[in-house]
Amino acid sequence: MPSAAQNLGIERAAATTYIERYFQRFAGVKRYMDETKASAKAKGYVETMFGRRVYLPDINGGNGPRRSGAERRAINAPMQGSAADLIKLAMIEVQALLDREQRGTKMIMQVHDELVFEVPEAEVAWAREAVPRVMASVAPQMKVPLLAEVGVGPNWDRGALNAAPVSSVTRLSQFLHRLPG
Repeated sequence: MPSAAQNLGIERAAATTYIERYFQRFAGVKRYMDETKASAKAKGYVETMFGRRVYLPDINGGNGPRRSGAERRAINAPMQGSAADLIKLAMIEVQALLDREQRGTKMIMQVHDELVFEVPEAEVAWAREAVPRVMASVAPQMKVPLLAEVGVGPNWDRGALNAAPVSSVTRLSQFLHRLPG
């Protein structure tokens, strides 16, 4: 795995200084990383915000690179796993809505934090309102709001969302593929 110095194209000493300054400015990030690694070493796993466990068999053993990889996974898995849990919950709730209301809208694909739908022209306005509302409501226990954004177009490429993530808001997005109607 490339080092910070290699990724940034700078000397190793400059990269070390950069990282130290980052952790001084964002002490909570360093604290999170240290506490998460310590907890993972004690338990052998980390958990998503929904309680799903991600086991890390190399966290206390293996050679240096394997242990380092397990430490990186320990830090990333709670966030990435929670994001995966959120989109799965959104899929379940949106499908339940579609079934309950017997809509012609079809959920056809999930890509990372996006859901892609085929939507009859007559349901586009409904889908633009209902689907993001349901998606944004799947985790009321979160301390930050979920934001579900909508893109509409004739295909995924021409309707996909290109918005930058909003700070202090977890972003779920969706794309509504407009079907001829």
